Amino acid sequence: MQFETILLGLAASVSAIDIRLRAGSGCTGAYQVCTGINPDTCCGLSSARFASVGYVAIPTNWRIQGRAYSNGGCTTLVGLQTIQGTTNACINEPSGFATLSGGGYNFVSKRRAAVPIEQCAAEKSCLSVAKPDTLVLEDETKYSIVDMAEPLLETLV
Repeated sequence: MQFETILLGLAASVSAIDIRLRAGSGCTGAYQVCTGINPDTCCGLSSARFASVGYVAIPTNWRIQGRAYSNGGCTTLVGLQTIQGTTNACINEPSGFATLSGGGYNFVSKRRAAVPIEQCAAEKSCLSVAKPDTLVLEDETKYSIVDMAEPLLETLV
């Protein structure tokens, strides 16, 4: 059990994925991105609203569970998707309205189930938090937003 945890941690340090908070459904439109996010890290904002969450640059040999959240950052889990064998994936807001506020992922073990999200929320131990570092417009123009305050970030998309 300990070996598997160490191995997954090493795999995460070698490669991480990008989480894109998208303005349009189907992972379209402008977006804010958290670049190179490790598992169990929330990419989100307190009060911004997005229509979909994209997962990009996923190693094809990874089996992960993408998670989409609403109600500020990664507060309320509203979407889950097991992702395997593809480099990109998308979770749409279930109601069709832009209410998503964050996204994250974790590894799915074949031997042991992931820690239930309710346990993570109760213990506040499974998620670290990151804010977006890049704004990408529909024409693919990129802007660094690393040092921008969160209230300003929430008005961008």
